Amino acid sequence: MKILSVRLQNLNSLRGEWQIDFRQPPFTQSNLFAITGPTGAGKTTILDAICLALYHQTPRLKTSPTSNELMTRHCSECLAEVEFEVAGQGYRAFWSQRRARGQSDGNLQPAKTELARLDGSILTDKTSDKLKLVSEITGLDFGRFTKSMLLAQGGFAAFLNADANERAELLEELTGTDIYGRISQQVFSDCRDYKNQLELLQTRAGAVELLSSEQQQQLNDELAALKLQQQQYQQRLSQQRQALQWRQQLDSAGDELHKAAAALETALAQSQAQQAQLSRLEQHQPASKLAPLYQAMQQAGQQLSDQQQLEQQLQQQQHTLMQQQLHLLAQGIAWLTQQQQQLQAQAQTLQTSQQQQQRQQQQLQHDKTQLEQALQAVSTNLATVDPGQLRLSQQQLREQQFILQQQQQQLARQQKLQQQLTASQQQQAGYQQQLTQVTTELVALRLQYKQLQERLKDKKQLLAQQQLIMQLSEHRAQLQEGAPCPLCGATEHPAISEYQQLDSNSTAAQLNELEQQLQQLQLQGEQLNKNEASLQALLAQNGQQQQQLQTELAELKTLLQDCAHTSQTELTDALSKTAQQLQQTESNLAQWEQQQARQQQLKEQLLTLTNQLTDIDHQQQLAQQQAERLTEQHTVLVSQLASWQQRYQQQASSEAPARQDRVTAEPLSQLEPKLQQVQQQLQQNLGQQQALQHQLKQQQLSATETQQHWQQALAGSDFADETAFLAALLSDDEHQQLSQLQQQLRQQEAAARHLLQDWQQRQQQLVAQHITALSAEELQKNLVADEQQLQQLTEHSGQLQQQLTSDARQRETQQQLLQALTSQRQQYEYWQRLNSLIGSADGARYRRFAQGLTLAQLIVLANRQLAVLHRRYQLARHPEAELELVVLDTWQADAARDTKTLSGGESFLVSLALALALSDLVSHNTRIDSLFLDEGFGTLDADTLDSALAALDNLNARGKMIGIISHVEALKQRIPVQIKVAKQQGLGYSKISISS
Repeated sequence: MKILSVRLQNLNSLRGEWQIDFRQPPFTQSNLFAITGPTGAGKTTILDAICLALYHQTPRLKTSPTSNELMTRHCSECLAEVEFEVAGQGYRAFWSQRRARGQSDGNLQPAKTELARLDGSILTDKTSDKLKLVSEITGLDFGRFTKSMLLAQGGFAAFLNADANERAELLEELTGTDIYGRISQQVFSDCRDYKNQLELLQTRAGAVELLSSEQQQQLNDELAALKLQQQQYQQRLSQQRQALQWRQQLDSAGDELHKAAAALETALAQSQAQQAQLSRLEQHQPASKLAPLYQAMQQAGQQLSDQQQLEQQLQQQQHTLMQQQLHLLAQGIAWLTQQQQQLQAQAQTLQTSQQQQQRQQQQLQHDKTQLEQALQAVSTNLATVDPGQLRLSQQQLREQQFILQQQQQQLARQQKLQQQLTASQQQQAGYQQQLTQVTTELVALRLQYKQLQERLKDKKQLLAQQQLIMQLSEHRAQLQEGAPCPLCGATEHPAISEYQQLDSNSTAAQLNELEQQLQQLQLQGEQLNKNEASLQALLAQNGQQQQQLQTELAELKTLLQDCAHTSQTELTDALSKTAQQLQQTESNLAQWEQQQARQQQLKEQLLTLTNQLTDIDHQQQLAQQQAERLTEQHTVLVSQLASWQQRYQQQASSEAPARQDRVTAEPLSQLEPKLQQVQQQLQQNLGQQQALQHQLKQQQLSATETQQHWQQALAGSDFADETAFLAALLSDDEHQQLSQLQQQLRQQEAAARHLLQDWQQRQQQLVAQHITALSAEELQKNLVADEQQLQQLTEHSGQLQQQLTSDARQRETQQQLLQALTSQRQQYEYWQRLNSLIGSADGARYRRFAQGLTLAQLIVLANRQLAVLHRRYQLARHPEAELELVVLDTWQADAARDTKTLSGGESFLVSLALALALSDLVSHNTRIDSLFLDEGFGTLDADTLDSALAALDNLNARGKMIGIISHVEALKQRIPVQIKVAKQQGLGYSKISISS
């Protein structure tokens, strides 16, 4: 990941919009640069903008919907934008927030975010999706980013000074090794599941019941006997079914023979009953021969009638066309008359319009003269005012007002800071007094604790001796005066009475009381230690606060040097006077702008009047041309009207016009085509009438000839007249129905005779077989009895077969369970071995192992950096603590030292080495090509600073872009490319410049 550019607006002291493009010179000439400037100028704000654009938070502050401490005071909006590159692909991350109504005291609005490619395609504009995509694309969340690319203030020594648990959490967070804890827990859970499955399989395998070999043999023998009996009954059933089938076929043949004889008698009766209908079919044959001549006669008569009717229609159509022609001529005359009237009306209207235009022209000429006089007066007034001088005065007064407001705010801020400093100093004295009192109590308590510990130690020794003496009480009771001791051989025993008086319970009670007192003192000491630590923290915090207040006061005093002797009242008076002058200047400028607007308005009105006069002249010319055209059109219309009236009179003399109440006027362009079409139709109709009259004569001759031929054929036939012929003639449907009836009766009779012969032959064949003399009822009864017996044998055989099949399935199931049990036992043994190595319920075993490997790799990477930064020290793991670090002093024979014994400069170098190592370790998935360091190089001496810068130069030579925030003069001299953040005098804001 590489940062390409950063853009910010109104963040902290950097008011306005600023952009730094690392793709432009001088950054393209050297990847190592410094961000320099005085304390509080806003150097770290540049790094805050990078974090804000990518992750919506900074290492120092977080934004929220109701609070934004990053936005510059007295501003209503802020933004941060970063362009970066990952694996050759460029992206742009954007974040902005504004206040309501654009006012600096408005409510904060929801932040707007966006992630897009540099080609302009937007990936997302939702906050949650953007954070997720940034982490996926870069491989870094906010925590990893601030540990690998942007090393913020106070972040260097966080890993070095952390305890074992904190260091484990940091390793997990930075390297993602929390997966090993989940693996350990999953292994433990899976091992437990495999064990439960194994126990379940063992239970199921033990519950399977099988038949013995004797039971299997007995069932097989009984099943074989049953199958033999089944075969015998099946043979008997086959014979009985064959005999029953023969008997049923013989009885069925007799029944079908009777049915076939009855069907033949029915067919003969139906033929006799339909004989009268069939005789009509015979009479139809001679009549069908005369039918064509009769149809020809009828067709000729119909054609003659159609021709006569068509002639009448043509005559009616001819009359209608004549009437249409007269109507069209009347419409043309009406239209021409109407057009003549309209031309006369237009001429009258045109004359009225010309008179109105002349009056309007005179009025506009008068208005134009008045506007020219008014424009001359306004131009004279404008010439006496200098707008540039007014605007310059306005700008100077505004700047003066802004400076006075800033000074007023700074004076108020100085008073407030002085009050806070006094209160903090008083509070510091109170804390110091409380700390002295707590320290005195701690010294006294520690002395008391030491004395009580010595007393407790004496009591423990006394109790141990008493308990040892009391353990020998039985041997002591056997001692007799004058008798030798079996241990030492002495004949005198002077301490027997004293030992008998010993009471260990009293000593134990005293010891218990001392332990309770010691525990109470320990609790008091812990509470006092907490109080002491809390007071020291408060003193340190208060001291930092006082230092910050003193720094701000010093900055304010520097800013207020020009108005050191000016009071708040004088500033207020100056502000009031400046505001009055500004108001007067703005009023004069507004009056000038109004006069200028009035001048522009008068010019526009004068131009409009001039254009209107020009339009009126043009309209008068057009009206004169239109009058001439109307005169020409009137002459043409008079000529056309005379022509159409003459044509109408000629046509009306030959044809009486139809009465019409009203004639619709239509244009001649529409009437001429219609009139021509009607005349063409009249000519066509006349030709059709002549041709039709000729056809009518020929049709009459043809009809007479056809009538004569029909009469001659009827006279030579068997029919007396036309009525007898029509009665004998059948329709097509009747002829088809009678023909089908005749064919159907013949087919029924033939089929009945054939069926009767077939059943007679079938009965004779069955009688010849003579299989049995039993009836069908007797055969059926015997068959049912044998089938029931066979069913019983089959059910019994099925029960035996089911027992054998079930036993076989049980044996197969048992075999499968044994195989599954073997496989499950192997898997459980495998998971049990894995669980013994890395499994645990809380995941700590494998997590600590993985963290130890990660720490070892981190130490290797850090020692490579230390070999360049400071050759004296190397890091190593603590031999007794798993995740503890020690420092090896190579100048003292690799003597191991605690990390807390390092000096400030040495601690910084070791922390820098760890930070660079963490950067390499975290970036295992993403290449880190940019590195920003925000830490105090001022703790280093000249030689060590040279070593640190040489190491950074080495990183720069490998292609990494490195930015360093510092105010060390030697560092500024070593790094020519610098981003300078400078405070603006008296404004409380800073500006950015780039130098090389």
